Amino acid sequence: MQGRDRGEAWRSSSQAWDVIGTLLAGILVWGGVGYALDRWLGFERFLFLPIGMLLGAGVAIYGIAKRYGSHDA
Repeated sequence: MQGRDRGEAWRSSSQAWDVIGTLLAGILVWGGVGYALDRWLGFERFLFLPIGMLLGAGVAIYGIAKRYGSHDA
């Protein structure tokens, strides 16, 4: 790890875990909302669960891009 201080390495690791956690949280939360809608509306097969999971992944990716994306304009 020449040329980098240990704080920078830990910061990068922290950002990676933040990204993973945000993606999982988005998928789980919005997937849960979709699952709840499926149960509430009485669907025998899952309809809103995959829609919610995709929506959650999309919202999470957008949030990650806004937070960690390039700040150069």
